[in-house]
Amino acid sequence: MTISQILITLFAGLGSSAALLAAVAWLLKSALTAWIAKDAERFKALLQANAEKEVESLRHSLHMIATEHQVRFSKMHERQAEVIEELYKKLTILNLHGEQFVITSENNPTPHQAEKFREMQEQLRDVFLYAELHRIFLPESVCALVDKHLGQLRKTVWTAGVFGRIKNPNETTSQQSSDAFTKAYAEFETDIPAARKLLETEFRKMIGSESSYPHESSKS
Repeated sequence: MTISQILITLFAGLGSSAALLAAVAWLLKSALTAWIAKDAERFKALLQANAEKEVESLRHSLHMIATEHQVRFSKMHERQAEVIEELYKKLTILNLHGEQFVITSENNPTPHQAEKFREMQEQLRDVFLYAELHRIFLPESVCALVDKHLGQLRKTVWTAGVFGRIKNPNETTSQQSSDAFTKAYAEFETDIPAARKLLETEFRKMIGSESSYPHESSKS
C-alpha cells in the first residue's frame, strides 16, 4: 500500500469528507511527483558529471599516450640519425682509403703495401660489422644499397690486393693484373660513386633533408 493510500485510509477513518480526501491525495501525488522529478534531475546531473569526468580522463590518457609515442618516435629518429651519420662517415673513409689503396697497389708487391692490404681488410670488416649490427635502424631498401656498396668496395680492394702482391709476374699474369687494375680504376670512377650517390640520397630522405634535391638539380 502506498503512502497516499495509507493517508486516504487514515482520513477516511477519521470521518473526513470525500472532497478533503481527494484534495489530500492530489497534494500527496503532486509532492511525490515533484520529489521524483527533482531526484531524477539530480541523478541526470550526476550521470552527466560522471560522463564528463570519464571523457576528460580518456582524453588525458590519449594525450599521454600520444605524447609518449611522440617522445619515443623522436628518440628513435634521433638514434637513427646518429646511426646514419656514423655509417656514412665510415663508408666515406673506407671509400677514400680503398681508392688510395687500389691506386698505389699496382706493381707494388712491398711489405708496406701488404700491411696496407691487411689494414684495408680490417677496415672492411669493421664497416661491415657496424652495418650488420645497426640494420634494424635502416629500411630494407637502404640495407640493400649498403650491402651493394660494401660488396663493390670489398671486391675491388681484394682484386688490387691479390694482383698487387704478385712478384715477377709472367706475361699472362701481367696482362691479367693490368686488366684487373683497369677495371678497379673504372669501378672507383663510375659504379662505386654511383652506388654511393644513391645511398646518400636515401640517407638524406631518412633525415628529412631530401627537399633540397629538386632545388639543387634545378640549378644544374
